[in-house]
Amino acid sequence: MYKAALICDADVGVLANREDNHPANELAYRAWLRWRENGSSSLSCEDIDIDLVDDYIRTQSVEPYFHDFFDFIFEQKLLFGVVTQRMGRIVRTILRKQNLDRIPVFANHVEVEPFTIRLSFPHYNTLDCDHCPSCNLFHMKRFRRPDVPLIFVGEKDYDLCAASAADLVFARGDLLKRCEEQKVACEPIGHLRDVERILTRMICKGQLQALPLKDVDAFNPLPPSSNGDQDGKATHS
Repeated sequence: MYKAALICDADVGVLANREDNHPANELAYRAWLRWRENGSSSLSCEDIDIDLVDDYIRTQSVEPYFHDFFDFIFEQKLLFGVVTQRMGRIVRTILRKQNLDRIPVFANHVEVEPFTIRLSFPHYNTLDCDHCPSCNLFHMKRFRRPDVPLIFVGEKDYDLCAASAADLVFARGDLLKRCEEQKVACEPIGHLRDVERILTRMICKGQLQALPLKDVDAFNPLPPSSNGDQDGKATHS
């Protein structure tokens, strides 16, 4: 039996080099905007340079500490998954290069066909919200296991939905600010080492097992604020 279920954003300690402005990462967001305007289940993108994406992947790796963190996750019997708003091909391939392909990655899909690139976003608008390419709150709902805590690790504004529904939140960056503003309880972190340290202490003291569990299915996506970020506390159905 799992002690907890933990979902981690790929940007928090998984990818060694973030490079948010690299063209390979910008492609994912631009493709999603085009796909959303198109209104279909997939989009053919002849102008996306998949060689540029694959060249980028070849220079990337996971953070050196991530292997140790995953060993900790495995030893402690925590159900573990990675979410990303980036092009799913990037994160999946990097993990596979490190022999970590058994880690589930929830992201968009890219299929390379003979004369085009086809993208699909199977986790978009799953909860009647079109704010993100892949709904992390939806993944949280699917990841819930009976009678064990649900944990989220993130750093982006749009992670507030998932954080609000989690029983335990580890946050840094913009997510930490949003949690503080919206009174969402969280543990501030700088690195996955902090997550391991805090979880180790909680497990040893029996605090993880004693966490009160939320009804994650009762949480709905947060409406975006005027600047495009989620605003207000989580709504319940």
